[in-house]
Amino acid sequence: MTHTTLEPRNAAAANLNDAVTGLGRRTLDAIFRHPLSHNLAWREVITLFAGIGGAEEKHNGDLMFSLGAERLSMKKAHDKNLGGSDVMDLRRFLIRAGWSPDAAPALAAATLPEPHRLIVVIDRGGATIHRVETLADGAHGLADEAPIHLPHHVERTSRGDVRDEADPNDERFLGSVAAAVADGGEIVIIGHGKGQSSEADHLAAYLEGHHKQTYHRLVRQIVADLAHLTPAQLLDLGRHAFG
Repeated sequence: MTHTTLEPRNAAAANLNDAVTGLGRRTLDAIFRHPLSHNLAWREVITLFAGIGGAEEKHNGDLMFSLGAERLSMKKAHDKNLGGSDVMDLRRFLIRAGWSPDAAPALAAATLPEPHRLIVVIDRGGATIHRVETLADGAHGLADEAPIHLPHHVERTSRGDVRDEADPNDERFLGSVAAAVADGGEIVIIGHGKGQSSEADHLAAYLEGHHKQTYHRLVRQIVADLAHLTPAQLLDLGRHAFG
């Protein structure tokens, strides 16, 4: 479980990312790389945060990272490398602290309304987008009873499952999903498959390439068996991913 304490963002830190060099530069680049890095070592992350903020190992083995007024507590796994969810948690923390490669000074959080969190369930047939709100007891409930459905019109009968990166149907579909989530808050994407067979991966790559600010709101990608999970089960997966 990851716990994050958020304070108003320090806009002055927005461009400090560019000043990091050497091993720290490579570690930062690995955290923000897409697809997710799966060979990022804990020792490299600890060294990075020791240089740009703070890194402390607690008596229970948890790691406490600090950047300015913000804190991130993580449970260090027995593996020497971070898992994909750990990398996403670090990416999210760095972005909120102003350390994104594309960060720009932001207004204080208190001056902006809290946008709804979004769960995107996506496969080759289309995408369903649910808005999620935080309830008074801290739980996450649906903010809308009618989610947005965006169909994906696929015409690949002559090419089988081979995906053409320049397929205009793909571009239109991914563009429509990007537009639908543009004004929201944090995003969880749920899909199935990996690589070329994963619409979730294609959506994340499209957002990274064409909508950087939206991409940086991506909290986590979840691989799930969409065909055998009910809508309620999928929503539970998404809500739990927000922490």
